[in-house]
Amino acid sequence: MKISKILAGMSAMALAASMMTIGASAAITGADKDGNMIYDVKTLTEANNIKISDVYGVRAYFSDSAAGVVEQGAGGGFIFSSKSNNWNQKQWCNGCGESETHDIQYDANTKSITRLEKTPFWTDVDVSDTEGEYAQIAFSEWWGGDIDFSKIVLLDKDGKEIEGTDVNPGGNSVDLSAYDATEVTLAGNGKAKVDTGKVRVNVNNPWGEDVDKLITPADFEGVDAIAVTAEFDAITDPVDFAINFAIFSDNGPQYWGEGNAANKGCSTEAVTVNADGSYTFLLKFDEPLTVDGDLFLDLQSAFEAATDDDIPFAAKVTSVKALTLKDAPAPSESTADSTESTDSDESKVIPTDSSDSKTNSAATSSKAANNASNTNPSTGAAALAAVGVALAGAAVVATKKRK
Repeated sequence: MKISKILAGMSAMALAASMMTIGASAAITGADKDGNMIYDVKTLTEANNIKISDVYGVRAYFSDSAAGVVEQGAGGGFIFSSKSNNWNQKQWCNGCGESETHDIQYDANTKSITRLEKTPFWTDVDVSDTEGEYAQIAFSEWWGGDIDFSKIVLLDKDGKEIEGTDVNPGGNSVDLSAYDATEVTLAGNGKAKVDTGKVRVNVNNPWGEDVDKLITPADFEGVDAIAVTAEFDAITDPVDFAINFAIFSDNGPQYWGEGNAANKGCSTEAVTVNADGSYTFLLKFDEPLTVDGDLFLDLQSAFEAATDDDIPFAAKVTSVKALTLKDAPAPSESTADSTESTDSDESKVIPTDSSDSKTNSAATSSKAANNASNTNPSTGAAALAAVGVALAGAAVVATKKRK
């Protein structure tokens, strides 16, 4: 839903005044084209089993880097929005002039700003999905440097936190504890680009330009696996990416997507990129890799685009690790004693490969949640892990409603 619709019913004078304040800056990470970072209230309450009648306010925590920026001076709008209340905006700031009136002051102790109402702001109708109804939380910044939020929490009538969830939950966690990992030197970061109509991120493409050759093949001699980490930005819909690989030798391993008849000697899994964040992809070899020539390695998607300029998101490679399996741990004394007392194979210690272990968390629109089996928050307190809906996904939902 566009701002013009949200502000429908306001007088022309009030609308003009509002636009004068909103359009000054778009320095909030993830903000829309108007500079507003918007979250869908229904998504937040349903994910946490919260009654809308229990929500009296919201507290927004700045990331550590953003808090440093705000402490140098910043200000903007803190908006509670619905059809019945329109664009209900209060002002927040730090370092306000003495003559300025701002409703909400930055709290340096908690690195947060808080808006608390005397009565519940939103109603069951606002979150009913009835045509034209909506409930949103929005932030704008009118002056100050680039900022972002680390956590948003809903507040009860006493200002106590009801529940909280990470704002930027995108990313996944891959357990590499079974390996000794060596970080290889990257010649660049690459980018999302179109090849044969599909979007890929090259790690080493011998047929590409120099910017598509980020690694030195010899660094992977004898490895048991390769881990590639890439950072994605401006994700609005889920996109599946998976490693494609080939070693240039007669019998070298290769992988070209699930079910491809040419696949041999290695395996990997697609990862659903469903929100902005850092994602790790793991390629495992059936036996230690022999590098007797060049190799091809990329992150390949089924996302279609005509040209590079048509790709709606950005991606870059941030890390590539050469992985070798660790030696099996020596049995403990108690295990050794147990083994001596029986000839059963079940008593032997067998090392397990936990490299496929991933923890999952959703924080997206319903479409993203259905495809997010390989994602989990890359940041945030463990206590919040049960709050599966990611606020970044909520922002996506709300943004779609405002278009």
